[in-house]
Amino acid sequence: MEGMHFLRDLLIAFAVAGVVILLFNRLRFPSVVGLLTAGIVVGPHGLGLIREEENIHTLAGIGVVILLFTVGLEFSLPRLVGMSRLMARVGCPQVLVCVAVGMAGTWAYFGDIRPAIFAGMLLAMSSTAIVFKLLTDRGELSSPQGNVAAAVLLFQDLLVVACMVLLPMLSIKPADPNAMPAWQSLVLGAVVVAAMLLGGRYLLPWILFQVIRTQNRELFLITLVLVCLGSAALTGAMNWSLALGAFLAGLALSESEYATETLAEVLPFRDTLSSLFFISVGMLLDMRFVLTHPLLVAALVLAVIVIKLLAGGLPVVFAGYPLRTAVLTGVALAQIGEFSFILAERGLELEILNRDQYQSFLAVAVLTIALTPALISAGPRIADFLERLPIPARWRSGRSQGLGVTEPVSANGHVVIVGYGLNGRNLARVLRATDIPYTVLELNPETVRQARASGEPVYYGDCTRPAVLEHLKVANARMFVVAISDPTSSRRAVQLARRLNSRLHILVRTRYLSEVPELRRLGANAIIPEEFETSVEIFARVLREYEVPQNLIFNLVARVREDQYEVLRDLKLPTMRMVLPHRDVLERLEIASCWIRSSSPVVGKTVGELRLRSVTGATLVSVRRAGKLILNPGPDLRFEADDTAIFLGDKSQMNRAMCMLDPELAKGIGKDGEGSKESSEKTNG
Repeated sequence: MEGMHFLRDLLIAFAVAGVVILLFNRLRFPSVVGLLTAGIVVGPHGLGLIREEENIHTLAGIGVVILLFTVGLEFSLPRLVGMSRLMARVGCPQVLVCVAVGMAGTWAYFGDIRPAIFAGMLLAMSSTAIVFKLLTDRGELSSPQGNVAAAVLLFQDLLVVACMVLLPMLSIKPADPNAMPAWQSLVLGAVVVAAMLLGGRYLLPWILFQVIRTQNRELFLITLVLVCLGSAALTGAMNWSLALGAFLAGLALSESEYATETLAEVLPFRDTLSSLFFISVGMLLDMRFVLTHPLLVAALVLAVIVIKLLAGGLPVVFAGYPLRTAVLTGVALAQIGEFSFILAERGLELEILNRDQYQSFLAVAVLTIALTPALISAGPRIADFLERLPIPARWRSGRSQGLGVTEPVSANGHVVIVGYGLNGRNLARVLRATDIPYTVLELNPETVRQARASGEPVYYGDCTRPAVLEHLKVANARMFVVAISDPTSSRRAVQLARRLNSRLHILVRTRYLSEVPELRRLGANAIIPEEFETSVEIFARVLREYEVPQNLIFNLVARVREDQYEVLRDLKLPTMRMVLPHRDVLERLEIASCWIRSSSPVVGKTVGELRLRSVTGATLVSVRRAGKLILNPGPDLRFEADDTAIFLGDKSQMNRAMCMLDPELAKGIGKDGEGSKESSEKTNG
């Protein structure tokens, strides 16, 4: 019966979660908020629908283990090294400010340093899952604020490992007299971590290779589960977090050739079981505590948002980015993260927090997460408001050690490229090869420094600032190409560029078709949505494979683009069935070749003299002579010895043509024109 109760609770959890997520999806809220809300509804402090909470929490713990295992898989040491500068200049100050402010406020209120340090840890973490999801949905993951936020979030995720190691030292529980000293635990832990990483680098790939050789998917999956849970059990035996071991196992595998397949196998389990984690967190939240302490909860939520916005935004300004990027980064990081839930549960076990403090944390964490979508959406408006305030110009426009646009660009009729990512670099390469003048505007200081070192006319600046566009002589430019992954900045840049130059041809790259009407209204001449350009290339290649006439393909592609892809959305495609080539006719046609012997009677004669097509029915399409190909030979072309003639026609026409060019073949060919297979193969060979 216990098994039936557990199955019933699991069904209730997923059923309510599905309904709530569907509703939240209609309201454009992230799924994580829906899972938290579902947990509140079904939990003991809500409707009390779930009886066996311990079972849900156990599965949720496994979900966290798999979540951190996949996070480790998606990490890699080269990636961490590449982001190290942003982590040091933005991530480290953000964490230090949050820890210091959280620690100072909690210490002043409770007078105990241990929970104060722990509160600072909880405050420092932001939600990797939610921020990545929201930025991806908005098409801003590759934008400047997306790059900075990603570096900070990855830095925070790495610190979770250190926080898990330090938690036992903050515990107020009496120390176990049989336990080893803290320094010995740290040394042993360092040895274990090093052993796990080395074993994952050198031993695990060999084991996985042996498993994969069996071509048994079940064995591969069982091995992955064994590696993940075994690593978690190892760190758990040392009184560390289970999730820490799973993260280290994933990190060890991240650079192996099996990382991609491992991630593909584990993702379904991660998405399912990690959803139970968020449901279980919602089940822990006591809404009665929120309703009985509304002012306390509201004050804490406001304080967390303000502190994290400033702690995340100010280091971005000091790193040389414009104020707009700093604001958008700050609002993206202004919530409590999912790893803080893991730290808080561990802190509750170690009695670092009491029940009331834990409920305060849960209330603040859930509400800040729920407010994150609204904050990110309001980010551009907040940035616009702050830019109108009397603040230093270097804060508003950004600075980057001499990489800014200090001298006006002296050019006319040039192309201005906004963004030096993959599309921007490719365009610049083509323009340079064709000797067309261009300038590039980029907001990543490292990219600007590297590009200018290689001689590219790249300038540092924000495309949403009128002064920057004026320095780039947009008023005298011929084209303005926006190749960035930031819809808000793209719209603003198009509007400013059109205002500065009414004759300017503006081309914008965007991710989604829904952004096309607004960009056109703001003044863009051509908009290329990535999601439909992929479709255009696919259907064009398919039609070419089926021998649809090339001019019809060109016309269809042109019509799709001229109608702003409405043709594809409405499925109002012109019928082309009557113009498609008949497959049976094409299958009858063959291409054959014939070598011209020196004794052949056609040597020295022209194509026109032989009347090859009218006599044999075959069409001469090319002649290979001295290693060169003569396409579509005219009637004046004279055959020479050692030429190779290439024909198009059906089988009987091929045979008649080859008999004319090489009479010796007539011995093996009947009067009906059907030659022996052996003779035909010799000639074609």
